[in-house]
Amino acid sequence: MEADGRTLVRDSTDWSRVAFGVALGAFAAYQQFKLPPILPDFLARYPHDPVIAAGFMSVYALVGLLASAPIGRHLDMYLGRGIILLFVLTVIGITVALVAPWSSPLMLASRGIEGLAFALAALAGPAIAAGAARPHDLPLVTGLLAGWIPMGQIAAALAALAFDDWRWLWLLGLGMTVPLAAWGWFLLGGARRGATVARVPGRRPDAAQHRALIFAGAIFLLWSAQYFAFMTWLTQYLTVVLALDRAAAVLAYLVPVVVLLTCSILTGWGLRHRLPLVPALTAALLGQTAIWFAQPWLSGMTGIAGLVIYGIGAGVTPACLFHLPHAIARRPAGAAFFGTLMTGRNIGVFLGPILLAELIGTGSHALGLGWTAGARIMAGITALAMAAALRLGPALRHS
Repeated sequence: MEADGRTLVRDSTDWSRVAFGVALGAFAAYQQFKLPPILPDFLARYPHDPVIAAGFMSVYALVGLLASAPIGRHLDMYLGRGIILLFVLTVIGITVALVAPWSSPLMLASRGIEGLAFALAALAGPAIAAGAARPHDLPLVTGLLAGWIPMGQIAAALAALAFDDWRWLWLLGLGMTVPLAAWGWFLLGGARRGATVARVPGRRPDAAQHRALIFAGAIFLLWSAQYFAFMTWLTQYLTVVLALDRAAAVLAYLVPVVVLLTCSILTGWGLRHRLPLVPALTAALLGQTAIWFAQPWLSGMTGIAGLVIYGIGAGVTPACLFHLPHAIARRPAGAAFFGTLMTGRNIGVFLGPILLAELIGTGSHALGLGWTAGARIMAGITALAMAAALRLGPALRHS
């Protein structure tokens, strides 16, 4: 079940492996996003400090920040062991949370353990799916891969609607480990199938490519900071500020996620048919910036429209960002090319939810600026990502 350290250039796509890579990512995203839909009820039952509660999401990124680059350097060679470790860590993390949900340190530890599993999945999933694609299908596969976060979010939100008790969401995640592990063993443990492949030596980024990847990682940092702040606190905003009930808040939370998933796949299809990468990314970031600025005027039907527009931009953006390693490598990129990108993403995921909690919070250490001021600052972060995206062209040409 181990890789041999070389890149496979396929003349046909192994869609079963693509499906497993996407499913692995969606599973990890479910584990991370099972918290936001039930966060208001969870905090009502276990009154953790809001900044600590934001840390339940951000600790995922802290662990990923520390682990993504080292994992990326070695995962191509030890893919099977990494996936086994992923499932073991998931089981441990879920168990700790079920035992002590009232304890802030143990909940942080639980989410941190799950976060290490997430870091493994975030690199293993793209590496498996991209490695199973022929070059012509790679942009479409990238679009599917960009959808693994919303797939997990949708599954978590639907589970939150189906179950009144938060524990069922954790138990559902525990139950998913068995069929996924069996599927992975069947696909990766047996002989390679379904395509004639030519082996070429695998390689790590050279100096110019590494600089381009750092630039791409910085854009991912800025984008993910505002996106994960948005998705972590959206249900809290809908229930506290707009006074929606629990079911209505979760359904509204699903609007941008469903749109995001659709647009991620469509963007992958567009990239396959020569959609310009940098202009698409820049336009998507512009739309998200506008929605943050418009926050005070978004309620009712205009609020739904705003969620749709935000979802469109948030769907195009990750599809473009996840395609950047392939564009920089000028070939299907392995885990070594994704490590730097995911490090930037994880910094943003770590900072975003905590920053917004500090901006809007009312605790002793919070700034207490309110939702509107917090939204304006997030708009500035998104605009900075857009400005950086405009500089991507030269970075790609020199990679």
